Amino acid sequence: KAVVSTQSTGKLLALARKNHMNTEVRRNVFCVLMSSEDYEHCFEKMLKLNIKDKQEREIIYVTVLCALKCKTYNPYYTSVIKKFCELSKNYQITTQFSIWDRLKDLKSLNARKKGNFILLLASLITSKTISLSVFKIVNFAEIGSDEVDFFKDLFRKILNLSEVLITEIFGRLQPLPLDNLKNGIKVFLKHFLKPEINAQEKKNLKIALKCF
Repeated sequence: KAVVSTQSTGKLLALARKNHMNTEVRRNVFCVLMSSEDYEHCFEKMLKLNIKDKQEREIIYVTVLCALKCKTYNPYYTSVIKKFCELSKNYQITTQFSIWDRLKDLKSLNARKKGNFILLLASLITSKTISLSVFKIVNFAEIGSDEVDFFKDLFRKILNLSEVLITEIFGRLQPLPLDNLKNGIKVFLKHFLKPEINAQEKKNLKIALKCF
């Protein structure tokens, strides 16, 4: 059993290096992600790594990286992120910064990574792990065609949720002093999304717009 364990660890470390995990902390996080039975098991093993202070951000960084690189979307990684965000506000902040990094570099993501990113965001928003305020760095009045397609796909997924969830998701923006973001999302939804959506989605869009 010790030999098998050593071989498995060696393979995981090799895979970690192949995926550019260039520090010991990142390699350890990667190996835990890849070897855990489920997200709760992963969470427990991550805590045992005893990662402290600024190095804690590597847990979110590596998890997001793995989530985007999957051949198909895997909710396991999203569940790991949610679990850490429930543990501490520091992880919520780190998740926000990690999302911002990806949004700023959206053009570099291929179609598969964009698709995984959309599903990751939709899940985190639906679970209230993050809110639409995470998009305050986005200037919806000046986004390019790649960003337009990305956000159309994302908001369409949100508009296909229940009326209760839609009201909660968009309602969380209402009390926040983020007028530029609110107006940007409104214009985007009306100008880019409304002409392409079906009757039920248009009904849900009306519900969303009333929340601002």
